[in-house]
Amino acid sequence: MKQDKLTSIPDLRGAAAIAKAAAVVKGPGVPLLQNTAINIGADADTLTTACNTHEAGKVVLATYRSVLATIVIMVRAFLTLGRDLMKPVLGGEYSQAFDVLGLIGSLMIPSKTQDLLVILAAFKAFFTDHPELEDASRNITAAQCQVLYDQLLAAQNTVNVQVAEVQTSKETRDVAADKLRKRLRGLVEEMGQFLDPLDSRWLAFGLKKPGAQETPDVVEGLIAVLIGPGTSALKWKAPARAEYYRVYKRVIGVDAEPVAVGSPADLDFTLENLPANSTVEVYVSAVNNGGESALSEKVTLVTH
Repeated sequence: MKQDKLTSIPDLRGAAAIAKAAAVVKGPGVPLLQNTAINIGADADTLTTACNTHEAGKVVLATYRSVLATIVIMVRAFLTLGRDLMKPVLGGEYSQAFDVLGLIGSLMIPSKTQDLLVILAAFKAFFTDHPELEDASRNITAAQCQVLYDQLLAAQNTVNVQVAEVQTSKETRDVAADKLRKRLRGLVEEMGQFLDPLDSRWLAFGLKKPGAQETPDVVEGLIAVLIGPGTSALKWKAPARAEYYRVYKRVIGVDAEPVAVGSPADLDFTLENLPANSTVEVYVSAVNNGGESALSEKVTLVTH
């Protein structure tokens, strides 16, 4: 049976924790030399640190982006007011006269940082050339354009730097994850040198028995028919890789979970001693030396 690929980091970390614990407990009986509990733990700790660093970096990035968004709102409000104050001078609707303010082709104030920086620079140049048009009472001045430009640029640069930090931490995390995956693959190879493919100690390490079959497919086509008082005949289709089956019943109001009531090798079973005047759910699973499938779809019986 093939081992799980452990593509997700949570699955990988969980598998490493199980393997490490088993390596400690089973150490005397499983003479590991390379992929010991210490080595597994060290690689797992490295991944944990890398994951924590990456997650912390994302939190900081979210904070920086929030600050940038607040400044963008402030800048757009400033430019909107400045544009409206200039309408009596440049015209009530868009014309090329507004190009001097960086508003090219439209009076709409953009939301992208790079566009706002261009317009702030144009506003500053305009008010520098025409100080008589500044409105100091509303702080629509060349000096305020420069203040907002500096704040916006600094906030965007801070976000850009943190984006790079988060990407770097992600790459570091992924390298650590690959190293731990390699460690666990090495554990499987090392154990394979001295454990039988069906040895139960594979399970203690959270691993599948290499010599076991793949778990059977889920049973389909389950039919249950009452054939007498408290008795039902069951039959179902044979799924791939099944060696035998387990039949379960759950009496509503009595059983919290399905209860195993038989292990037939054939594709049929007689379910007896069902309680009268009850609703009973019936399930079947398929079993081989690799394990048990999930339960089939339920079939509901109502006894009289």
